[in-house]
Formats: sequence, C-alpha cells, structure tokens
Amino acid sequence: MEPSFFSLTVEPTRWKHAEHALYTVKGIIDTKIPAIIQTDIYYLDYYNSSTHFPGHIVSVWGYDDEKKIMFVADGHFEGLKTVPYDAFISGMASKDSSNPLDNNYIDINPENRVRPLAEIIPEAIRSNAQRMLDGTKGGRGESGVRMIKAWADDLPNWTEAEDWKWCARFGYQVIKKRGVGGAGFRWIYRDFLRESEALLPRLAELGLSEQMYKIGRKWSEAAMILKDISERENPDSEILHTASEAACELWELETEFYTRVIEKV
Repeated sequence: MEPSFFSLTVEPTRWKHAEHALYTVKGIIDTKIPAIIQTDIYYLDYYNSSTHFPGHIVSVWGYDDEKKIMFVADGHFEGLKTVPYDAFISGMASKDSSNPLDNNYIDINPENRVRPLAEIIPEAIRSNAQRMLDGTKGGRGESGVRMIKAWADDLPNWTEAEDWKWCARFGYQVIKKRGVGGAGFRWIYRDFLRESEALLPRLAELGLSEQMYKIGRKWSEAAMILKDISERENPDSEILHTASEAACELWELETEFYTRVIEKV
C-alpha cells in the first residue's frame, strides 16, 4: 500500500532492502526525514504479542544511542513508542513464513511536489479496484477477491486441520484487532472514500463509501463467527459452513463493488 501511495502522489516508489537495517534507518533520520519500515509485531514489546505478524508498517522518527532505542509512530497507538535496537533489528529481519522480511524500508524526498488530489484520487480508486479484481502476488502470497472465494470454499475443510482453533482465532484477530479499523481495513477505506466524496462531488453520486461501510459490517460479522469457532472445544461442521457462507457473500459483494468502480469511476 505504501509504495502505491507514494507512486501515485510524488514519485515511483518501491520497498528498498537495507544490508544493515539499523545503520540505514538512522542515516535517513539524520537527514531529518522519518523512515517507513516493515516489521514484525512479535518483536514490538508494546504489542505483547506471542504471535508473529510480519509486514506491519511503522514510521521511525528518532533514536537514542545512549539508551539504544528507536522512536516509532504506530497507527494503533498515540504518540511515539520505543523499540530497543536488538528488537528493531530482529523485527525488520523477521523470516516468519507468513511474510518473510528483508530489512524493508522507504525513504521519501519531502521536496517532491504532490500531484493534485482531484487528479490522483480517481486514479487511486481505480487502481485499487483493478488490483482486487486481477489479484496481486507478494511475500504473503496472492491477494484479491478471488482469494476470498478460495477461503470460503476451504472453510468447511477446517474440521480436518490440526490447528483449526488457532486459525480461527488468528483470522478473527486479523480482521478485528490488528490495526485494521475493526473490519479488515474496509472501514479505513470507507473513511477515505467519504473524504474523497467531499472533494469530488461526482464520486458522491456513486455512493461508494456507503457500500464499503456495508461490506465492512459484513467483515466484522464474519470475524465474530471465527471468534465463536475459536472458543469451541471441537471444530463444528455447521458453524464452519456458516462462516463459509459469510465469506462467499463477501466475495460477491466485493466483486460487485470493484466491478462497478471500474465501470463508473
């Protein structure tokens, strides 16, 4: 998301890979520019997480060599949080199989001129819709609406999975808890669409933010079904089919939404 944002607004941007994460990020900060990094919340003490979640994005604003700590801004918390040097290095180099990291960072030239919002907002909305429909592949695997359908089809098979309880709980947390606004990022996107509609009246006529609000509500409902599954003693076939039906509905709603965006925006 971050490289896409900066590519649309100021300049073509990609994740860079530092040979020495600590020295590279400190060097960026020395030029008075915050650095954007990917890390694993498992190594961030302020999350107190026993589960790996790599690919989490924070911005780094300063450091203290005497105390050997970095100061980071994390959207899930107010103010700046501190991260010890050793944890900072481990987080950026996390090799957890869900999304292996390679000291990924972005630094931006603040002197670059931002393109007009009226120009880039429709482009951003269309670009996101196309990616969701076409699917994209990265460190986490494939993403897009097709994978929602694949998830829906697979959910009934969770009765055969040894870690069904953990998978259900992790799914609930990813959708509801882990910095995603309570609905798998959909309500964050709803807020973006609302602000966009205020700037571009022609978008308001399409009612996209209201549609995304409804989709987000369905994601939250699906998450609560997963939470229910995770609290059971045995994997229940009936409730897994209920979860599957909810996921299938999400696939239909999102396919309809992004198809309409391509046709109308």
